[in-house]
Amino acid sequence: MHPFHYCDVAVYGFHGCDIRVKEQLLNGSIKFQSSTNRYDWLGPGVYFWENDFIRAHEWALEAHGKNAAVLGAKIRLGHCFDLSNSFAKEILRISYDDLVQDWNNTKTAFPVNQPHPRGKGNPDDLILRYLDRAVIDYAFSLASKRNIPRTFDTVRAPFQEGFPVYPGSAFREHDHIHLCVRNPDLLTELFDPSQ
Repeated sequence: MHPFHYCDVAVYGFHGCDIRVKEQLLNGSIKFQSSTNRYDWLGPGVYFWENDFIRAHEWALEAHGKNAAVLGAKIRLGHCFDLSNSFAKEILRISYDDLVQDWNNTKTAFPVNQPHPRGKGNPDDLILRYLDRAVIDYAFSLASKRNIPRTFDTVRAPFQEGFPVYPGSAFREHDHIHLCVRNPDLLTELFDPSQ
């Protein structure tokens, strides 16, 4: 059985954005734009908090202030690179080892994850995921070079973020499952979660 066989399911995700962008997406006058920042944890795509309206709203408030909004979407995961799956983590481990070898040949600085540039949140979070982004991109480029016929529609990963929920806890205040939708055709239904 293929290790990602059970990944093609539908989930609900929430996207923090500006109120004007939310309205334009809902009325169809614009389409989602793929995020391509170097620090995007899961590579290029449209980012959602899986089943977590509150976390999406908190992020939107921080990014957009009084213009903050949250858009909901029903998302079919399709061919999903699911990092809650042991097979996906093994692919990343192999990709990292190969990337280190290739990078050493270039004699340039190796990417590292870094804390928030303005010191916000838990400094252990390393919120700017330059290394993780490089490893995921490298894994996908290796797959395409090896003529693997299917590309990944989505990337899904659990993340620990924030300070412990209570003393001694392994749960963190902003733990979440992040979704990166690389194939926008799998956004099967947009909705306003505030209604």
